[in-house]
Amino acid sequence: MKLAGKLREDDPNVLHGPQRSRSDQRPGLRLVSTQVQRLTDAATGKSLEAIRRVRSEIRDRLGEDDAAAWN
Repeated sequence: MKLAGKLREDDPNVLHGPQRSRSDQRPGLRLVSTQVQRLTDAATGKSLEAIRRVRSEIRDRLGEDDAAAWN
């Protein structure tokens, strides 16, 4: 019974849910982290656009007969 109870306990090393951001964070560090987040968001958008563009070019080269291969 003790072993079963121990197995059902939450792991203390796992974080649950969102954590509060530190309010004492330095403004310079906060600015850099905000800019990094903005750059990664832009890079993600551009990579998705590139993938969509390449897929449409491949689809155009294959023709409409192979539409089942894309599903």
